[in-house]
Amino acid sequence: MPAEARWFVKAGLCYLALTFVAGSVLLALEAVGRPAPYLFGVEHAHLGTVGWLLNTVIGIALWMLPLNRARFPRTQGRYPRRMVAACFTLLNGGLVLRLVAEPWYQLGSETVAAAALLLASALAQPLGVAIFVIIAWQRVRPPTTSRPSSPAVDSR
Repeated sequence: MPAEARWFVKAGLCYLALTFVAGSVLLALEAVGRPAPYLFGVEHAHLGTVGWLLNTVIGIALWMLPLNRARFPRTQGRYPRRMVAACFTLLNGGLVLRLVAEPWYQLGSETVAAAALLLASALAQPLGVAIFVIIAWQRVRPPTTSRPSSPAVDSR
């Protein structure tokens, strides 16, 4: 497995652990009669879906998608490493920014700094996903050789 794919999978595993810790804290607070604000449940969901699921899917996809040696000869058909690094940084940096800035903005203070961080997060995450789509799109292509046709199935 290439190093860049491992970044995503390992980050996903870390987020998985954090998701369960956060979920346990939310459940424990509820059990003692002090439920957390609704927003923390939303952040918990983002931690699991973007943090664990999306990182893991991207990491496995970078590893498993067909190589495109014609398009990416320097990396033996995989992808431009800088694009993957940008994707990782934007996706995960944007997620961390969101986890900090959204509660700060909505529960604490609607300051310009909190709004700016929230906006940066709102731009970073979709940009990171767009970079992944560009990489993956260039590796998903039709077969280069035609496959023999399968025999006709008797429909009797």
